[in-house]
Amino acid sequence: MVSNNKWALLIGINKYPNLPPHRQLSGCVNDVKLINKVLEENFSFPEKNITCLLDEQATRQGILTALQELIDRVNRDDIVVIHYSGHGSWMTDREGDKPDGKDETIMPYDTGRAPHENRDITDDELYEWLLRLSEKTRYITLIFDSCHSGGIVRDPFGASDRWVEPDTRPIEQLPPSPVSTTRSSAGTRDIGSSGWLPMSDRYVLIAGCTATESSWEYSKREGNGEIPHGALTYFLCKELRSVQSGTTYQDIFQRVSIQVTAYKSVQHPQMEGAEDRELFNVHDIEPMRFVSIGDRKDNKVILRAGAAHGMTEKSEWAIYPEATKQIDKQTPKLGKVKITAVRAVTSDAEILEENSLGVITIGSRATEEAHFYWEMHLKVNIQVPTDYDVAKEKLIEKIQESKLLRFAQDDETADVMVYIIARRTEVSSDAPVPQLGVVDQPTWVVIGNNGQVIMPTRPVDEVGATIKLRENLEKIVRYKSVLALENANSESLLNNKVKLTLKRQAPDGSWVEAQPDNHSGQIVFEDGDRVILEVENLHKDPIYIYILDLGLASGVTQLYPIKGANQEFKPGKHNIGIREGEYIELYLPEKFPYVPSSNDSSLVGGIETFKLFATTYRTDFSWLLKEGVRQGFGEQPPNINKPLEQLLDIALTGNGNREARVVTIPADEEWTTVQSSFWLKPKMS
Repeated sequence: MVSNNKWALLIGINKYPNLPPHRQLSGCVNDVKLINKVLEENFSFPEKNITCLLDEQATRQGILTALQELIDRVNRDDIVVIHYSGHGSWMTDREGDKPDGKDETIMPYDTGRAPHENRDITDDELYEWLLRLSEKTRYITLIFDSCHSGGIVRDPFGASDRWVEPDTRPIEQLPPSPVSTTRSSAGTRDIGSSGWLPMSDRYVLIAGCTATESSWEYSKREGNGEIPHGALTYFLCKELRSVQSGTTYQDIFQRVSIQVTAYKSVQHPQMEGAEDRELFNVHDIEPMRFVSIGDRKDNKVILRAGAAHGMTEKSEWAIYPEATKQIDKQTPKLGKVKITAVRAVTSDAEILEENSLGVITIGSRATEEAHFYWEMHLKVNIQVPTDYDVAKEKLIEKIQESKLLRFAQDDETADVMVYIIARRTEVSSDAPVPQLGVVDQPTWVVIGNNGQVIMPTRPVDEVGATIKLRENLEKIVRYKSVLALENANSESLLNNKVKLTLKRQAPDGSWVEAQPDNHSGQIVFEDGDRVILEVENLHKDPIYIYILDLGLASGVTQLYPIKGANQEFKPGKHNIGIREGEYIELYLPEKFPYVPSSNDSSLVGGIETFKLFATTYRTDFSWLLKEGVRQGFGEQPPNINKPLEQLLDIALTGNGNREARVVTIPADEEWTTVQSSFWLKPKMS
């Protein structure tokens, strides 16, 4: 078996002859010596394969030549490390591919600011070099212990930072761009949080700080003096000295970033790329999904994830040691926490269990054991004339029996208003439900928060009217709950891996993607139209597909597959609705709309939604959609080990609304949702 060669280019610049005295540095050459020693002694990089450029060796041409020589020497799938310690800055964007008009730069020994020539090397130049190198190997590590922020002013007291004022001279006063205009003309390109390069799995980038911060120097006392280093390089090498086999970039970066920020609270190192790759190696390690502990005080911890990541209060998380990569029955658990408050990107939690005092520390890894889903129900208000208290009490009783309905509190806004409209021969300007017009007999009417009638009206004296009202209200909450269902785990392996496309039949009989109407901006179909659904599986493995139809009348029905059936969808595109027996035809509900809100017939119709559930395991929705499910499960209760079935149970039956709604999440089961909505209107004559 042929081993992968290891190569390194290490650049350290303390001296800048074209910069003023206060912009000279002291720790960059030490950084190179330190990282060189670590790579040789701890990671077996051959001395002959390590190139060091120090001070006057690290001119613009010297760096570019060394980068090109590296491309020439590297073989297929070799391991490459580039380390730069020196000044960073930015200059006017000459290629027009940056939204902010700035190019991030590293500063060679011979560069300067006006009146000296700018000989900075831009991120665009580094990017083109990286593309060429990555054609030969994807195992590239870039470490930039510099900064490139234009918004930091260094206080003269304290440690030195590695930043130089930006070069804001206009393009005509700068050297011509060496970057290919063909690439940059393709438009702007995204950059990572470090400000440098677009994220990719073909390399790992570790940067000293964010694009709006400075990287600082750190002095370590040894003997009678102090030895300066870059803070990132010092703490990185300190951790690299003690790594174990199988340690990933993610593992070590988690420890290093905490130490750097503890030293300088205004410096936050960044990492982009293949973070789950073994250090300076070719092995990618499949990670477990986790949230790290960012801080601890007494019995409270802060998790580094918040509302933006799908965190919810009352959810429970198991805690494992730092660097844990996979969980099985033998994996030691440190304890358990419960989320008490959720902010945008962090969450507070209280420790429920701990194996021994203080074992849960900063850097420990948390995985969700039970997710808390907010209650799914409809808030109802009732308004009736004084002569109809008996009918009102009957409806109140029916609503109180429901697990899906409750009355709005005084400080809440109701989702629906239920009226009794007494007989009337004319409509005043302040009358409720004016669109109902003249009323011949006392009538139940339900209005949604859009002001429109949302279900069929019923005479007050109709037998079983209050039961039918409750059933229709429950139908609405089921509809809303299923429509809102999504996987709260933002790191699900199926996220963005499934696409759903509606297709209509063209005049020549072919099927084409349905496009939005030019006037309304919505996809529009007519009563009786036939459609097909194209499902694309972008996941690496087969998945199971279930499609529910959320209709105009707030009904929830299973569109595909036949109830109780399961079919694997391999990676690729699949069409549903083409084969005989799978035809999908669209129909308006009977008597829809219940009360027209406009005389304009073009506005008649409503929104229908097809919602796709994709899972990595077989499931069964049919028990939830059968008649009689409102009274119980019959012979097919939900599988309590399947999170999706538990959620559908809550959404469609209300089970859990009045008890704990904590849903256990098995680590090996993935699911996601995709939906497509369209406007369905009567067929034009």
